[in-house]
Order: sequence, then C-alpha cells, then structure tokens
Amino acid sequence: MPTKYSADTVLAEIEQIVRVWADNPTFTLGEVTLQNVQAKIAEARQKLEQLEDVRMQLTTLTNSLNERVSELAAIRTRGLSGFRAVYGPNSTQYKLAGGTPSSERHRPASKKGGSGKP
Repeated sequence: MPTKYSADTVLAEIEQIVRVWADNPTFTLGEVTLQNVQAKIAEARQKLEQLEDVRMQLTTLTNSLNERVSELAAIRTRGLSGFRAVYGPNSTQYKLAGGTPSSERHRPASKKGGSGKP
C-alpha cells in the first residue's frame, strides 16, 4: 500500500527532531523514548538500503530481459521472412509460423472526408 510520505523526507525530519531531543534529555513523549525512535530510524534506513539494492537488481534483470526479447524479436522477424521466402506468402507454413498471408491482407479503405453526410 503506497504511503503519502516520502521516506527520505520523513527520515530527514525525524532525525532533526532526534538531534533536538538529544540536546534536551528531559523532553518526553509518553511511552516513546529517544532510544526507541533511534532504533526505528536505523531499521528504516536499513530497509531503504535493501529496497535500493532490490531496485538495482530489478533494473539489471529488466535490462537483461529486454536484450533477450529484442534478440528473439529479430530472430522471429528473420524466421517469418524465411518461411515467406522459402514457402511463399500464401503458404500454410508461413501462416502457421504467425505470418499473415497476402491473400488475407486487406488494403485500408480510403478516408476521404467532406461528403457532408452525417
């Protein structure tokens, strides 16, 4: 679930509060202690670092996947062209390989406007 708070902003602001709190040891927030807040900050920083590591891994994996997909798309194009060249543009092999036979291609209708008809 997304949060309306930026982790960097909240961490910067809470660290500012902790610095002031540390200079004023008599300040209290009920059951919330300075040590408790500092531990939560450390945990949040650790989670943020883990998240950045995972994002870097995701970026690397995504780039690698995109390279493989591009290679396969090029091979697919060459394969279709090969089936078309060897067996013909209306062949069963070309159609089964994923090509659209010439006999099934339709020219788009011309889009002449201005006839004034609704």
